[in-house]
Amino acid sequence: MTSVSSFTESTPPSTSTLRIVMADDDRNEHLLMAMAAEQADRPVQLDFVDDGALLMLELAACEQIDELPDAIILDLRMPRLDGRRTLDELQQHPVLWQVPVVVFTSSTRSEDQMVCFERGAFRFETKPGTFDGMVDFFNRMADIATDRSIRKAPQQDAAGELLSILSADIVADIEDRIVGLDETK
Repeated sequence: MTSVSSFTESTPPSTSTLRIVMADDDRNEHLLMAMAAEQADRPVQLDFVDDGALLMLELAACEQIDELPDAIILDLRMPRLDGRRTLDELQQHPVLWQVPVVVFTSSTRSEDQMVCFERGAFRFETKPGTFDGMVDFFNRMADIATDRSIRKAPQQDAAGELLSILSADIVADIEDRIVGLDETK
């Protein structure tokens, strides 16, 4: 996992840092998103993973709800566990489905958009062709993450207990799927 923190001078130091995780196998997308995060108007911790399996493993490492990201950026086309299957995994989990997921893809197909919404995506956005478009997207992500950050506080006790109980199961399930996928190659 790679991590980038973005702070701007106009943001007061008392503002809590938002945490966003991006699952995308394209390292150039990581770089562009990190550069866009530097332009954000609020403090953001941006973490990167290369596919849905690594995203699920990172989420499984969270033992309390306040350790979960405030939002997830998810590409559709990735090795091992792609975006569609990752959405399915998140939707099946009694806590993780509450983290807003924005599908961020090069696809412009309405079928992809419908499938993602059916599988629980919060938003579906096509990757922009300009850096300004990337900055605009990241600011929308920060707005979504801010809303999630505000809403998750009242849920922490019960959801945190459930999350810590289920973390080992997530790891085992994802490891089984990764091994199964690797064996079919």
